[in-house]
Amino acid sequence: MSLLLESIKLQDGEFRNLFYHERRMNRALKFLCGVQDHFYLEEFLKNIDVPKQGLHKCRIVYDDTSRDVEFIPYQYKTINSLRIIEHDRVSYEFKYADRKLLNRLFDLRKDCDDILIIKRGLVTDASFANILFRKGKRWYTPWSALLKGTMRANLLERDFIQEEEIRVEDIKTFDSFKLINAMVEFDNPEVDINHIIT
Repeated sequence: MSLLLESIKLQDGEFRNLFYHERRMNRALKFLCGVQDHFYLEEFLKNIDVPKQGLHKCRIVYDDTSRDVEFIPYQYKTINSLRIIEHDRVSYEFKYADRKLLNRLFDLRKDCDDILIIKRGLVTDASFANILFRKGKRWYTPWSALLKGTMRANLLERDFIQEEEIRVEDIKTFDSFKLINAMVEFDNPEVDINHIIT
């Protein structure tokens, strides 16, 4: 089995969204490794010396027997454009450390900042983030996301956003988009929908 990966936001010594990261890790360990015992992420992190100032990505590479942790200073890269890339066999239901296919797709972005992956006609994700679309005052996210991200789960459960089937031909019916992930929260700037390019 490939190693699994969890990326957690650490802001001035405080972890964000741990409940959702713990839930995703336990689902992966149970489904892929057959682990029945619950892994308590908050207890695990209490025993680790963490940076107390600034924004860091806490990167945990793990499987059923190992946990490797590192802290990486983080600075968000502004995304102003997405290139539509179609791939009908891409799969990323679990967050694996091996991202070779996603990296190959990302390399097809040409002059755009990132990609928007279309699978069998359905909108999924950017290379590193879930996508949200705004229409009027409401925000939507594709139910066909490749990876059900932790920030996405948080926003869905708080009714900030809702899931919809979004096909590639539906993209132009929206006003704008924004990207979210564990490190990038809902206050990330939105971008005009015309900056998604075929």
